[in-house]
Amino acid sequence: MDTGYQRIPIIKLWSLLLVPLQGELTDNLANQLTTEVLGRIHEQGCSGLIIDITGLWLVDSHLCAVLSELSSAASLMGARTLLSGMKPDIALTLETMGVELKGVRTTLNLEDALSALGVRGPSLDDEWHGDSDGPNDDAAGFDSSADGIESAISHQFFANGFGR
Repeated sequence: MDTGYQRIPIIKLWSLLLVPLQGELTDNLANQLTTEVLGRIHEQGCSGLIIDITGLWLVDSHLCAVLSELSSAASLMGARTLLSGMKPDIALTLETMGVELKGVRTTLNLEDALSALGVRGPSLDDEWHGDSDGPNDDAAGFDSSADGIESAISHQFFANGFGR
């Protein structure tokens, strides 16, 4: 088992931070997450934070406390926090245990979290008339389609040294 330094990806998307959590998150990594995310919010002036837990195997009471604390601290710094991707079995377990995520807003999935923070995906009304670089390019040249957003996330993920 590798006990070397582990790092959690923190991906900047415009004025937002996206933190996709996967596997098992140890107490040390959870504490490291808090320090790194709050530092990035301060340094980069981020207005939103999405913590996506779709890939987590387990969410225990300690991790809930860390996420709640992180959300409260980010809010004090001006960043709205959303927790996305909670699985049904994790939600039921937390409810049964009486664990509360105080001050944490949740969404069903990453797309809903992005939408709640103002990132707009393509609509059925979007139509390409050939007067821009592509069917979903906005005035600033950003491809707001689902593929464009996924590509931006992938690019940031690999540019930050993750996925290797």
